[in-house]
Amino acid sequence: MPAPGSGAELDKIFVAEEALLLDAYKLGVEVYNSGFQPSFIVGLWRGGSTVGIAVQECLTYLGVETDHISIRTSYRGASDYARMLEDQSPSIRVHGTQYLLENLNASDRLLIVDDVYSTGRNVAAVIDRLCQRLKKNMPGDVRIAVPWYKPAQNRTGREPDFYLHETEQWLVLPYELNGLSLEEIRTHKSFMNEIFDETGQTRPLS
Repeated sequence: MPAPGSGAELDKIFVAEEALLLDAYKLGVEVYNSGFQPSFIVGLWRGGSTVGIAVQECLTYLGVETDHISIRTSYRGASDYARMLEDQSPSIRVHGTQYLLENLNASDRLLIVDDVYSTGRNVAAVIDRLCQRLKKNMPGDVRIAVPWYKPAQNRTGREPDFYLHETEQWLVLPYELNGLSLEEIRTHKSFMNEIFDETGQTRPLS
């Protein structure tokens, strides 16, 4: 996920899969130690799904039973990011909320999980959608948990309730390939070299 106005010269943080998983467990412990016991966990597709699974597993192990589901927004990754930073009122669609609309109640405690909180607009779109549809059944206690927070890029009035790291650098998450140079893939995701060879596809050169 790039920083505003970033170019190839900007230092990138390549987040390893194992490091992200460990952070997700740490995030679960932080939620637990806060005394907040969510009854529902929502992981935002894409990256928040993986983090949400680990947070849910951690809380279950610690004795906090939660219902859980993944939903997605129309955000498509780095290709949408610059637009979201510049547009004061971006149109973000939210998909896959039916289960939540059928099961959430005002007494529930909702935890929304993502991998990175930058503009905050994805999470805001989810909360707005649920508020519009649930009305009086909207949970009164909604909190946000992420491993990574970019405070300077926040375009909402809300900060995550739980986070581990602050940065303004370009984050490259474990699942991300698009936008990386061949040299970056060779250096930081070398396991992909053999996989690209097996597909017979040309490796990215830009």
